[in-house]
Amino acid sequence: MKKTLFFICALALNLTASAQIFTTPKGKLIDNMYRNSDSWVKKGWTSMEPGKYEGLASKIVEGDDGYLYVYNPLSGFNSNSWLKLEKVSEGRYKAVLPQIIFKDNDGGDDDDEEGGNTERIFKLNRMIATGKDQYKVVEASKNYMEYTWDGKTLKMLGAGSKNEILGVVYGEDEWESRYGDWNVTIQTSTDKLITPPSTAQNVQYTVTSRENSSPRLIDAAVEGNDIYLKGLFKSEKLANVWVKITRQGDKAVMLSNQYLGVTKATDYMRFSNDTSAYHTYAAVFNDAAAATNELEFSVNAATGVLTANNILKIMFGKSSATNMPNVDLESYEELVLTPYQAVAGKPETPKLHYCSAADSYDYTQKITTLAFYVKNVSVDGKYLNPEKMYYNIYLNDSKTPFTFEKSRYYYLEKDITDIPFNYSDKKNDDIKKSDDQRILHFYDPNIENVTVIMVYEEGGKKYLSAPMSTVVVTAGIENITTNDASKESYFTVDGRRLQHLQKGLNIVKRADGTTKKVLVK
Repeated sequence: MKKTLFFICALALNLTASAQIFTTPKGKLIDNMYRNSDSWVKKGWTSMEPGKYEGLASKIVEGDDGYLYVYNPLSGFNSNSWLKLEKVSEGRYKAVLPQIIFKDNDGGDDDDEEGGNTERIFKLNRMIATGKDQYKVVEASKNYMEYTWDGKTLKMLGAGSKNEILGVVYGEDEWESRYGDWNVTIQTSTDKLITPPSTAQNVQYTVTSRENSSPRLIDAAVEGNDIYLKGLFKSEKLANVWVKITRQGDKAVMLSNQYLGVTKATDYMRFSNDTSAYHTYAAVFNDAAAATNELEFSVNAATGVLTANNILKIMFGKSSATNMPNVDLESYEELVLTPYQAVAGKPETPKLHYCSAADSYDYTQKITTLAFYVKNVSVDGKYLNPEKMYYNIYLNDSKTPFTFEKSRYYYLEKDITDIPFNYSDKKNDDIKKSDDQRILHFYDPNIENVTVIMVYEEGGKKYLSAPMSTVVVTAGIENITTNDASKESYFTVDGRRLQHLQKGLNIVKRADGTTKKVLVK
């Protein structure tokens, strides 16, 4: 059904709403505020559930015109617009609704092959529940939301439960069901980033954890009993952020909820539908369900090695009994900090995961897949600089390292023989890096065995690991048979057999030999 008439009507209705405000109003700007709310919270890309937004970065303007303006007024909806509040009395304000806060061009005709590009206009309204997870806009005389403001804290009044919310609608007042607030507090934040004193002594530590067994080298500064660490977390956004540990005799402690600045979900994960900015903290937990006040380290008096006995996580908002992790941004269990001393030595031998050959899913070629684990450590467990490490691959009985040629490996930037320790191709596909694991693909059908040797170069010398050698196991789909006509066999796209379907693209082979692709989300 065509929507043209619908959107003309919708546009006419919107003329009664206050115009949206996308530029910062003139007045006193109070930035870097901390917002928490009881809200409908996005779950996945399309669904929602009752929950909390904790630590959203917010701001308010006390306008020169006497109005109060609130940035991104609906939790989780990154509208980049302002809600206008008029003063009712001293310390009391009211948002007269509806107010337009967002526009996009995602509307269109259902039967339009190109999907349409009709403008949608989103308006804030007070809404009341009409059934399970269903809302309608209240009558015009009640369509407002009240707030209190004392110059430091803004609180939304009048809702208090999810039966009545501040929500956003578009079209003929259709609720955008991923968003809705019923209890909001926005307050000034006094949290500051940690900075070591200028008199602190510069040192370095290596970091390992259960999740990251290959050590990383980080900068540190020491002043008395205080140890400041920079780059403890892997996110590039936090590369220059400091945290503080204090030695107390034979132990050391790191207080929970140390401030890390403002970050977004996409600073830690490649894809996320949450584009909001959050105040971010280094938080400590005894386990997944129990926040605690400090991360305690035992200290080895002889070596200076610090070993933690709790879990350190990055959190949006301050951790508490009511704000527990719902997304694993970064987590560190069994965290170990070791004073760094530069050494050169023979690298640890790689550890084999698997090496198998199988037909591609369309049977056009045979693919050999090698998966193994590496660490940037010497045979005696000392840190080796990964920037000075690489590995070579030897196929069959060749004495010459194999060269991955750009002409055959599409995602390479150039031919490569000495593969840098942390290298992956442009798509992380044929030469793949995933934490400590490396996965390589070969397209020669005559490979019978593969050898990997790690190389560390220092001071003009080369230090070679013991070789990791393996035969190629033929695990192709064509070798799997079954007598059960109804049974299916499952494989990865590179031919490894699975016990069941896994997340991502799977190849399913039926007993009659036919195959199909199955994508599991």
